[in-house]
Amino acid sequence: MLLPHPHVHIARGAAALAAAMGIGRFVYTPILPLMTAQAGLSPAGAAGLATANYAGYLAGALTGVAAPRLVRTTTTWRLALVTLVASLALMPLAHNVFAWLVIRAVAGFASAVLFVIAVDWMLDHARGRSAQLTGWSGAWWASAALASATAAIAWHMRGTGDAPAAATTGSAAPRR
Repeated sequence: MLLPHPHVHIARGAAALAAAMGIGRFVYTPILPLMTAQAGLSPAGAAGLATANYAGYLAGALTGVAAPRLVRTTTTWRLALVTLVASLALMPLAHNVFAWLVIRAVAGFASAVLFVIAVDWMLDHARGRSAQLTGWSGAWWASAALASATAAIAWHMRGTGDAPAAATTGSAAPRR
């Protein structure tokens, strides 16, 4: 059986990190205004959901440290991926803060487990490969270049009531 190239494994790990961290952990932030306006989520409930997610994340990270052989398995990897997706799909099906608290805690736990496994396995597959970046400084330069590219895409974003920068005149207070 032919094994995939190490970079295939690194791409799979990166995809899991995007799902776990970019979506699973942080999608709550842009959805929060919709939940407060449309689902009646109070500020205290919103804070509780964020806290539940962080508590779940902490528990998942600590589990990865306390039981590395148990956590770093293909079965745990796949279970965490399924749990992450299921937790996202369950949010609109639940209609009370307690259920949302449990779901966000589970999502945080799954995100942390995926993070721990993905980083560990990606490093395993990258070890000793000449196609890696040129050391730690190269990794920071690549990160700066990627952040620069994404920042360039985001540069012209503004609120719906804000006028374009070139068209603003006078000392009108910014709209919030």
